Amino acid sequence: MLTLLIELVRKDLKIFVADRKSVMISFLTPVILACFVGYLMSSGNSNEPKKVSIMVVDQDNSDFSKTFLEKLKASDSVDVTVTDEAEATKRVKQGDFPLAVVIPPNFGKDAAAAMIAQADGPSYRFLSDPTRSMQVGMAQGTIMQTTMRVLPKVAFAGSTSTVGEAEHRAFDVKQEYETSDRSPATSMSAHAFAGMGIQGLLFWAIESAMTIMRERRQGIWKRLRASPVSPWMFLLGKAISAAIRALAILTVVFGVGSMVFHFHVRPDLASYVGFVLIAISVSIMTACFGLLVASLGKTEQQSRGLSILAVLGMSMLGGAWFPLDFLPKFMQTVSKAIPIAWAINGFDDMVWRGGGIKEVALAVVVLSAFSAVFAAIALKRIQWEPEAG
Repeated sequence: MLTLLIELVRKDLKIFVADRKSVMISFLTPVILACFVGYLMSSGNSNEPKKVSIMVVDQDNSDFSKTFLEKLKASDSVDVTVTDEAEATKRVKQGDFPLAVVIPPNFGKDAAAAMIAQADGPSYRFLSDPTRSMQVGMAQGTIMQTTMRVLPKVAFAGSTSTVGEAEHRAFDVKQEYETSDRSPATSMSAHAFAGMGIQGLLFWAIESAMTIMRERRQGIWKRLRASPVSPWMFLLGKAISAAIRALAILTVVFGVGSMVFHFHVRPDLASYVGFVLIAISVSIMTACFGLLVASLGKTEQQSRGLSILAVLGMSMLGGAWFPLDFLPKFMQTVSKAIPIAWAINGFDDMVWRGGGIKEVALAVVVLSAFSAVFAAIALKRIQWEPEAG
């Protein structure tokens, strides 16, 4: 009995190590993931704090606002861009900045008067991205601290008063979420559904690719090649059927999300068309990714291992797991070369930012380019007959 057990174990181990590429992938996947997360954790605890990029609209143009901007720009916590309100609103809504603060006219004068009189004062307007609450909170804290360092000097005419001596905060904040429905909860749910939905589609594409490889191994492809069906036509048929299934999956995913979490596309033709365009582009990209997976390795084990590593890497760097702002700057730049990042941003534009065809056009073009590249590589690399042995 013991001898039989040992032989069974030896057989499984022998089969495992026989495929050297599969063995290497099995070890590399957890190592790369661990290194990535470890790097993020260590960089987050480094001595160089990461700055939050914000926009400031100065409608006050007073001594207070000029001093405030000077101190804010010198802060180690925020990176400040001064602009007008229209541009700030647009950039926050597009996801380029997590926060914009609007300093209204006469803010410094009114806040100083309110501090002296211990009365209610004016309010900042904060235009924020609800899916990036951590960065927004950090920036708001810096803005409040900077204001309380500058304002007493204005209120008390050159006094060296500090925040500790000024117990009354003579200003307030009006928070405005730059979304289609002004709801931070539904916006974050929509973002999560986009990320997890696309990641799920890519894992489904891997299993679809395994089916294609099994068909090749069973000789089905060899029989097809004896028919009038050309290789590109065969792959095109596979891609179209996979894209239709992917589109159906996306429809169900966002349909459930809309019913349970109440996020929705803005009710106008441009937004509906934009959503359909990005959904079709993502579905085609997913189908072509499946074809690419089927061409990667000689065996199902090799292709599955390589593709799982690719999907996990794209999900991490593409913003499916957490906002891209959590990543170092150079990784945020790398994310522009990852299809998941473009797909998620496209769905964000449609579902909660209230965008239309114009906002989603670039994402559709980029995803189409990825699809073309994936399909071209698959057509060139795919093996139509299984290798002997």
